Amino acid sequence: MVRSQTQRYGWAGMPAALVAILVLGLVPLFVAAPDAVAAGSAFPVNVSVGQSVVLEMPAEVTTVSIADPKVADAAVGSQKTVVVNGKEAGVTSLVVWEEGGRYTLYQIICTDPGKKSQVLLKVRIGEINTTKAKQLGMDWTTYIRSAKHLDGAIAGGLFTGKIESPSDPPLLGPAVDGFAAYRKTSGDFQFLTIFHALEEQGLARTLASPNLVALSGDSASFIAGGEFPVPITRSSSDNSIAFTIDWKEFGIRLQCLPTVLDSNRIRLFVEPEVSAPDYQHAVLLSGSLIPGIITRRVSTTVELRSGEVLVIGGVKSTESIKQVSKFPILGSIPILNLLFKHTSTDLSERDLVMIVSPEIIGTAARTWPAPIPGETNYGEPHGGTATPPNTR
Repeated sequence: MVRSQTQRYGWAGMPAALVAILVLGLVPLFVAAPDAVAAGSAFPVNVSVGQSVVLEMPAEVTTVSIADPKVADAAVGSQKTVVVNGKEAGVTSLVVWEEGGRYTLYQIICTDPGKKSQVLLKVRIGEINTTKAKQLGMDWTTYIRSAKHLDGAIAGGLFTGKIESPSDPPLLGPAVDGFAAYRKTSGDFQFLTIFHALEEQGLARTLASPNLVALSGDSASFIAGGEFPVPITRSSSDNSIAFTIDWKEFGIRLQCLPTVLDSNRIRLFVEPEVSAPDYQHAVLLSGSLIPGIITRRVSTTVELRSGEVLVIGGVKSTESIKQVSKFPILGSIPILNLLFKHTSTDLSERDLVMIVSPEIIGTAARTWPAPIPGETNYGEPHGGTATPPNTR
């Protein structure tokens, strides 16, 4: 009996041995190293203090590891589940290993709904005042001691600039910026003048610098300013007129609303406002002069990390005031009017700048603050020992 051996073929007629070699060669390619997605950014998991969250895994769980056991703990619940228990508000990391060496990274965000965080708001409100003031004026005197067909002398002068007290001749003083004089050699003609030419520019100043503390989700406000009365007339049933007073606030106002997102992130809504009475657009009402209100306001919502700084600027206001004092008729003649008028120009440019830095605080201070310099400290002179009042 002759037994013939036939060669077995696999895929598309390839020899079975060759197929086996290719399969063995491809096996290492399918043995996955740690998942690339898991090795990247962590998956966020939210859990509350005293509550549990179950994570379902696609494969059998071998072990778990948590970075901060004070925030939360984790344990293997079954073959394919992990149980995370929240213990304290905070953020930590959890690593779950499955069969084959695959792992997944989670970010555990533990919050305490029954306990609100406190936020310290360090605020600085300032104003960059680029006010420019320009003034130009002249006081002058002149003498003609010998004139044809005139038996005598002529003298005259004008003090329209109001630079110094009128005098003959004009005197140099603290308000004088310059002078000019001409005297003819023969002494028949003389001209003396003093002038005022000034340009001033302002600088920055701090309007307010409060420190506020607010609970997460609650608002905090601050105002430094005043109120002015506004009379309001109302007619009564007997056709008589009754007056009531409504008070309008002005000054520096700040409204803040911080919301703690996690242990290091804060969503902050801020609305600063600076207002002042405007008497240039006042209204005469029932014999009372009621001013308008100039207001500069800005509002925004941002997310910051605890301790970061937010700067808001660019809220500008510009005001130009020009005043001209001149001598009648002569002050209107071109070129010659320089000797007979005084000009004052004020250009006011203000830029509101607000700086706020939110900071999450855990507990309030347990020590008494230092006394204000120059003030007594609970009955003791400055520099003495501080004795807190009896709180029992």
